[in-house]
Amino acid sequence: MQNLINVQDLTINNSDGIDSQRLLTMVNETRKEYGEKPIRNNDFISRVKDELESVTYEIFVGQKNGADIEIIHMTLKQALRVAARESKAVRRSLIDKLEQQSTPQSPNEIIAAMALANVAQERHLKSVETQVEQVAEEIDHIKQGTIPEGYQGYSYLQATYGLSNAKSKQLVMAWSVPHKKVPHVAPDGQVTQMSVVHENNFVSALSNMMYEAEQRGTQWYHPKIGRFSIAGWEAAENNANPSVYNGSTKPLAH
Repeated sequence: MQNLINVQDLTINNSDGIDSQRLLTMVNETRKEYGEKPIRNNDFISRVKDELESVTYEIFVGQKNGADIEIIHMTLKQALRVAARESKAVRRSLIDKLEQQSTPQSPNEIIAAMALANVAQERHLKSVETQVEQVAEEIDHIKQGTIPEGYQGYSYLQATYGLSNAKSKQLVMAWSVPHKKVPHVAPDGQVTQMSVVHENNFVSALSNMMYEAEQRGTQWYHPKIGRFSIAGWEAAENNANPSVYNGSTKPLAH
C-alpha cells in the first residue's frame, strides 16, 4: 500500500527510515566496490515496489537532472528487505551500512535483521528457480512438439473422418468436445499455438451428428451446424440408421 505525498511535506529522519534515492546510491556504491553494474532508478523503484507490495510505504515526487522522479520513503526494516535482493557480498555490505543509519541495536536485533534479509533473499531465489523450471519445461514441450495423448489436430481429423476444418470446429463447439491449444513449432521454426481435439469424444459427437443428420442432395444438414459435406457417408434406405459410413476414411464406432 502506498501513500502519495508532496515532497515539501516530507521530513526524513534517518533514525526512522531512508528514501529510495539514498538507498539506490548506497546500492550502486556497494555494487561498484564488488565490480557489479549499477542499477537504474526506474528499475530500482520497480524492485522496491515489488518487494514492499503488501506493506505500507510513502511515495512522493522529486526531481533529478530536471526531470520528475518517484521517491519512496521506507523504514530501515523495509530497506533491508530490498537489500536482500542483492548478491551475497553486496547484501552483507549494505546491511552493515544500513545498520549505521539506525539507532543502536542489541546483538539480538542485529541478528534478527540479518536473518530477515537472508530469508527474504532465499524466498526470492526459490521464486526465480521455480520460474526458470517452468520456462524450461515449456521450452522442452515446444521442442518436442508434443500433442497430449488422445488429442489430434484439425488437419488430421479432416483427413481421417472427412469433415472440413471449419465444420469440425462447429461440431466441437456444438457438442462441447474437449479441446485446447498447445505450443507447436512451424516448419520455419516459429512457435505457434495449435488447436487439438480429443479424438474419441470427437468421434462420438460425429457419430451422433451423422445419426441425426439429413442428406440433401450431395450435402448433409444438421440444425446445429447447418449444411455440410463429408466424405465416406451415404443415407441408409431404412430409418433405423439414417446414415452409414461407406468411404475410404477411417470408419467411426457406431
